[in-house]
Amino acid sequence: MAKAAGEGLPGQLALCKDALVMVARIDKSMSSANKTLKAVPLKNGVQSILVGFTILEVMAGCNRELMLKEISEVTGLSPSKVHSYLVSFCSIGMATQNATTGGYQLGSLALKLGLSYLEGHDVFSFAKPIMMKLADAVGQTAFLGVWGNRGPTILNRVDGANSRAIFDLRIGSVLPVIQSALGRNFAAHLPFGIVESYLIKELENTGQAGQCQDMDDLATMSGVRTLLRGIADQGISRCRGGLLSDFTAISAPVFDHSKSIICAITVMGPIERLDDDFDGEPVMLLKAACQKISESCGYQFSADPGEAEA
Repeated sequence: MAKAAGEGLPGQLALCKDALVMVARIDKSMSSANKTLKAVPLKNGVQSILVGFTILEVMAGCNRELMLKEISEVTGLSPSKVHSYLVSFCSIGMATQNATTGGYQLGSLALKLGLSYLEGHDVFSFAKPIMMKLADAVGQTAFLGVWGNRGPTILNRVDGANSRAIFDLRIGSVLPVIQSALGRNFAAHLPFGIVESYLIKELENTGQAGQCQDMDDLATMSGVRTLLRGIADQGISRCRGGLLSDFTAISAPVFDHSKSIICAITVMGPIERLDDDFDGEPVMLLKAACQKISESCGYQFSADPGEAEA
């Protein structure tokens, strides 16, 4: 979460810690940008563009102005070289300089480029090869779901090498909220007012809810809300025996640049074949896949797991 203003330079630097570390990792042995660029040969490319975007990446990772010295220290470029690039960036609106403080941040052209990308980005097409890789690695069925006008709806599906026929998971199928990992995922990340009526309806049908193995404490709305808070904190939902008694499912959210959930990826398989432990490899692979898709939509992950819900 953002720290309060007035904590001084150390506190401000903490805001950008993750972004600066990320850029610094471009090459662990980097003592200068030239070393980095020499390590990545370009054929018919423009080396100076790589240098320039190293600077822009540092600026993009921070939510405040950066001084020239800070950019220089992170990129390994000399202050004079950084200044030359910033002058050019400022002249075209890619960056802007505060006349009072001398600090730099991204400019209006960067915003235009970002918006243009987001408008043309097809998240579902982007997610397909990632889902295929995930299903291949886990060996089970992976599907992408959205929140439709009737609730959690399957939009795409990819089978792994060990997938079994799951007739309830056809494209276009609408799943329950409490009784599916996908539904729980959406309920944990959407505004409660959107999902409340669905939850009430399912709670009234106690026989249906009783199919799930992990729903002993979900007979009341209070119990459901406790579950949803845990899912939001954990970043993963799980439902054993929901749609099928001998199947388990894990689901992770995909966020956009506004930190809103836009879809979710779910992996489902037989309980004895799919490791649904929160520290297991399938969960780690699923989270990594959803993070990659979220980042393509402009979402910036934080080291603080609860920040996604801020």
